[in-house]
This record gives sequence, C-alpha cells and structure tokens, in this order.
Amino acid sequence: MFDNDIGYKLIKTNFTGFPRMIKIGQKFSHEHITDIDKAVHEEMSKLPLPSIEGKNIAVTAGSRGIPNFMECCRAIGKELRSRGAKPFVVPAMGSHGGGTVEGQIGVLASLGMTEETLEMPIRATMETQVLGCSPEGVEVNCDANAYGADYIVVCGRVKPHTDFRGAIESGLCKMMIVGLGKHRGAVSFHKTGGIFGMSERLQSSAKIFIEKTNILFAMAMIDNAYHQTKRIEAVMPQEILSHEQELLKEAAAAMPRIAFDDIDTLIVDQYGKEISGAGMDPNITGRFLFAPEMKVEGYPHPKKIAVLRLTETSHGNAAGLGIADFICRRFAQELDIAATYTNSLSSPLCMAKIPMVMNNDADTIYAAASACGRADIKDVKIVRIHNTLELDSILVSENYLPEIKANPGLKIIEGPSEMEFDDSGNFTDLP
Repeated sequence: MFDNDIGYKLIKTNFTGFPRMIKIGQKFSHEHITDIDKAVHEEMSKLPLPSIEGKNIAVTAGSRGIPNFMECCRAIGKELRSRGAKPFVVPAMGSHGGGTVEGQIGVLASLGMTEETLEMPIRATMETQVLGCSPEGVEVNCDANAYGADYIVVCGRVKPHTDFRGAIESGLCKMMIVGLGKHRGAVSFHKTGGIFGMSERLQSSAKIFIEKTNILFAMAMIDNAYHQTKRIEAVMPQEILSHEQELLKEAAAAMPRIAFDDIDTLIVDQYGKEISGAGMDPNITGRFLFAPEMKVEGYPHPKKIAVLRLTETSHGNAAGLGIADFICRRFAQELDIAATYTNSLSSPLCMAKIPMVMNNDADTIYAAASACGRADIKDVKIVRIHNTLELDSILVSENYLPEIKANPGLKIIEGPSEMEFDDSGNFTDLP
C-alpha cells in the first residue's frame, strides 16, 4: 500500500528510554477436548437426524482462525459419509476474501482448509438466494450452493462479538446471516440500523433463515483461554436461537483477559483477521467500537493502542484498525486498501480508518506513550501482548510490580529488562 518512505520519525534526541519490561504468566482454565473426531461422533449420535442416504449436504467454513475448526469440519464430513450422505464445504464468510470466489477459497486454504485436508469438495460462489426480509429491514440471503443442497450443517464458534452486546452475538446465527449471506447479505445486515440493535436483528433474521432453509443441525464450538477447543456441541435447528444464548455465556466466561485495568499504552504485536474479526479482539483490549473512549466495566481501559504487524493470513485486510491509535510502517506496507474497504463497506465505516503511521516499532511505541499524559515516558504503564488470542504470557512495565506481587494468579517469568530494538528501530523479537 505505502512506499518505503512512509512512517513519521518521532523519537527525540533527549529521550532517555522506555520503562523496563517484565514477562509474566497468567493462569486460566486448561479444560479442553483432545479427540475432535470422538467428540463430533458423540454429539452427532445424540441427534434425532432423518435418513440422509444420498443427500447433498453443505457444511459451513468461516474465515476465523478457530482451533481445530478444519478437524471439526472434516469429522462432520466423515460422519455424514458414514450415513450415506454426500457432504461438501461452502465458504461462509460474508465479504471476506475481497468478496470474490477465488479470495474466499484462498482464505480457507490459508487456514489449512483445502479439499485434500477436509476430505470434501469445496463449492464456492458469491451468488445468493434471497429468503425474505426481517422486521427491521434486513434482506436475508443464503449462499446459492448451500441453499441448493438437500441440507445445511452450520458449523461455527460461539463467542462474544467484537462490536455489540446482546443475548446472541458471534456464533451460529451470525454464521447463517452474515457468513452464508455472502457479501450481499453481510452488507444488508450491517447497513440496517447500525451497531445498536444488532443482536435483535440477528435473531429475527436467523428465524427467517431457519424457516426458509433445510438445516440438518448446527455444530457449536467454544474456545478456552489458551486457544484450545473447550466444547463441541451439536444443536438441532429449532434449538439454535435458545441454546446459543447459553453457549455465549459459557464462551464469555472462558475467555482470557489482561490482568490489569489501568493501562496507559497497549502494544499489540500482531493484528489479523484469523485472530479476530476486528483484527484484535475488543473483548481483550477493552477498546470497543460502540464506545472507543469509554471505560467499559469489567474490561481494561488503555489510553492509547499501538499495533506493529499485520499477519500474512489477513491478506492485507485490516478492517477494524480504526480503533487503534498508531501503527508501524511495516504494518502499513502490508495493508491492502481494496480488501480492507470491501470488508468495511459491509461494516461500520470507521473500522477502515487508518491510524497514524510511525517509522518503526520504537517510534510507534514512543508516540503512543507520549500521548498518555505522563510527564516522563518511564512512568507510563505499558502492557505488550503478542496478539489477543495468546495471553498466557505478556510483557508489562516495571511499574506494575506491586500489582503483580499482590495477584496470586500472576507469575514473574523473567525480567525486568530493557526493550531491545535493532539498528532500524524495530523489535529484535519480531519479524
């Protein structure tokens, strides 16, 4: 996107250095499933499914980096074939992948989902069948290949959404309305009513989808705090709307969190669409689209956020970056405006805003730290995370030491030590 000269050089000659950093460990529950095939078999065995001999069945696959998602889809396919069905996979990712067939197949491949690994054909299209219109005005769409199948299996992860709160957020209903709605359905959903009321629109739209399509069952997945599969649960179509509400509560309780609420500068090493729909999960950062400057009870409240790298798997799509304050030049050079805008045009447009671009990692951190209102940079409270999925170990500035010692759930792994940058001013531990 940008040439090599982009990136404002900021650090002053009288700068005396950043605070020293301490690497700490955070403890969360490790409860997780170790045998995905067995879990899928047991869940499907519980369901009162009809005969599916010879039936064509579409299995949904999204664009998120969900642990064991490929293995779960593959296991579903095996179980369906064992009953005589002919399963295939459809990309269910709204407008991701640049809103093209080739792009969406590419997104699946980047997540390890190919016809070889899934052991099923992949049938991709951006064409949809219009199913109806919700009371709020959402045009409900369904992927044409999925609609043309005998049955649909909705497979997706249930978790708190990055942008809104409600009884149902990110999960099975969203996979149906936004994922299988493709670009046309995603645009209609996001453009009808804005952020507020999204959960209600999602539920009313999902009712239409369930009524107008042949859903065989849904398979819900929940992560634990270590990005492992905590639960897999099969749900009959008539129970999706009610049961997803209970699964959401469990998913929210299982999420990791940063142990500190008072943060001056949050450094996020890695931003990516496989990490979160917003690139970095607001449920972790505490910076929400619906209240970017507000302290939300129960979440951290960073004054400034600095983001350093965009993952290769994002394919340049940085939709959601608008909630950050500063980015590094290396991030900007990987940014694909077309992919970002395509995704953002089906979402709130502020998600596509580009933060201030700094020359290197050191300048990016300095800019964020100097904007926090502290007289001395060394007094700034800094938290550095690799990404919003991996929080078992994080780096925090030395001035958090009293809080670390007072929290039995935290353990000092190493440090304190200085931040280390190479000759170009970038972290030595980042590519």
